[in-house]
Amino acid sequence: MSVPVIGLVLMPLCLLLLRRPAGLLALLLLAGAFPAGAAVVFGGLGVQPALVPALAFMTYAGMQRLLGVRYPGDTAARALYMPFVLTTAWAVVGSLVMPRLFMDRVWVWPQKNDGVAAQVLLAPNFGNISQDLYLVLDVALMVLAAGYLTRPDIRIDRLYRAYLWTGWVVFGLCVWQMAHRLAGVPFPDDVLYSNPGWSILSGQMAGPVPRINASFSEPAACASFLSGILYSTTWVVLQGYRLPMARLLLPASAVGLLFTTSTTGFATVAVGLCLLPLAAMATGSLRLAGRVVRLAIIGTAVACFGVLIVAAVAPNVVPAAQIVIESTENKGDSQSYKERSMADTDALTVAAQTYGLGAGWGSVRASSLVPSLLSTVGVVGVVGLLVFDWCLLRGAMAARRVVPPCPERLVIDGCLPALSGRMIAALFSGPTIGTADFYLLMAMVIAATARITVFRARIGAADARAFAMQGARTPQPEMEPGLGGAVAFRRYGIDIKRA
Repeated sequence: MSVPVIGLVLMPLCLLLLRRPAGLLALLLLAGAFPAGAAVVFGGLGVQPALVPALAFMTYAGMQRLLGVRYPGDTAARALYMPFVLTTAWAVVGSLVMPRLFMDRVWVWPQKNDGVAAQVLLAPNFGNISQDLYLVLDVALMVLAAGYLTRPDIRIDRLYRAYLWTGWVVFGLCVWQMAHRLAGVPFPDDVLYSNPGWSILSGQMAGPVPRINASFSEPAACASFLSGILYSTTWVVLQGYRLPMARLLLPASAVGLLFTTSTTGFATVAVGLCLLPLAAMATGSLRLAGRVVRLAIIGTAVACFGVLIVAAVAPNVVPAAQIVIESTENKGDSQSYKERSMADTDALTVAAQTYGLGAGWGSVRASSLVPSLLSTVGVVGVVGLLVFDWCLLRGAMAARRVVPPCPERLVIDGCLPALSGRMIAALFSGPTIGTADFYLLMAMVIAATARITVFRARIGAADARAFAMQGARTPQPEMEPGLGGAVAFRRYGIDIKRA
């Protein structure tokens, strides 16, 4: 066993923050920027950095639960995350039953830990156990964090700000690695890529242009993370929140995506541009629609101006950009695309051969999210996830409509787009989304929705609508502590710190 540099930094911080669980969650989000690193290495396996603060938080929150501590939004949060918990139970049971039920009857691409570069007959393997363990830990984190964050003394918006700081960290690493690749500036490869269980693709080129993966295992993974940041900051800015760091991070994350030259990132941005007008129309807000048009005009003008400046200052960049565009357009002819497509096709074949039940969680390796889910948890698992997504989206949208701009609403408006961006990217090139920070973002949305639900239940639906209308007419502070802002709520005769 060895402890890399990341672990030497994280472990003392976790000990210092052990009595401040909210700080552990913020540290978890920041550690999520280093997925290719390792906090502890056991032989050929490395513990991801985000799991260290996650385990520390779960230890604290789990002990509180055992001691009988309950939180005000437990019931409301449970109603939102229960479909996901049931789907997880199905996945765990399926990982034990399906590989034995269909053993030696279907051919699968195994998990990379098995070290096999060809299809093998389905059989129980270590991948079932390891993937179950990661899944159970992630879901336990989501459940414990969702309950804990309903405490009225928690500033839930600070966690969202920590997420934005994570975006700045990744952008800074993108710039640093670009300087390393172009000018030879020293870059801490040994620190960032210390997980021996990951295959690191840090030297790829798109013609003469280096492909940037920052602290991730490959450019597509970096682009997926930055897609979530871009989606989040774009929607928060359009909603009118006065967050300078989000306004600045929006173009920075877009530049970081360009550095990756990832087809996954470009496709995710294209889908987001198509969904943005639809989302604006779905809200029914003319002001939001106007902001979308204004952002599109400003973005186009800035992009055109930037292209002209770059073409004038560095004319060699233009042919390099053309090569990148051509390589993106011809991605379908590349060997990697053919291998990914074959893996997805084979995964869908497994789903059909197992009658839609799947081969068990951890039994099949695919290239994108839908074939991976269908081939592992089957139709039942996919339907369970869709039910969870629908319940969470409906609950969050209903909750944000009854309160004026407040910390809870900021978390909903910021984290839901972030989750959407990561999921859309996974639909293109992500077999699973198994990072702890992703599950924490889900917990933040659940907790914010539950906090508003508790407030609405206490003052009544009619009074909540009146409060929302009053808040829409009254200038609101950027951020106020407590559930929906303690100062604003006192105007309605509620001291949320005592509620």
